[in-house]
Amino acid sequence: MSGTRHVYEVHYTEQAAAARDRLAPHERNRFDKGVSVLARDPYVLASRAVSATGDDRTVRLTRHIWAEYLVSRGRLLIFVIEVFSDEDVLVPDE
Repeated sequence: MSGTRHVYEVHYTEQAAAARDRLAPHERNRFDKGVSVLARDPYVLASRAVSATGDDRTVRLTRHIWAEYLVSRGRLLIFVIEVFSDEDVLVPDE
């Protein structure tokens, strides 16, 4: 083995790509960094399995961005991206 790590191909559903494309530049930069980490290891400790196989997962990429993705055959498919704002909180932390 050459010692190089496998990097997963990252793909997006139309819905996820549209949410990604609406991000403000500073959010997009942090989002891209998070996706880069996932592409190297989609099973990071911060992620959670939501299926019995463990290949359907969720992760909070940043404080305000949550994603659901599927890992399959060297590919990572991001199919849901949710962006949260502190303004959306019903009962804020005090």
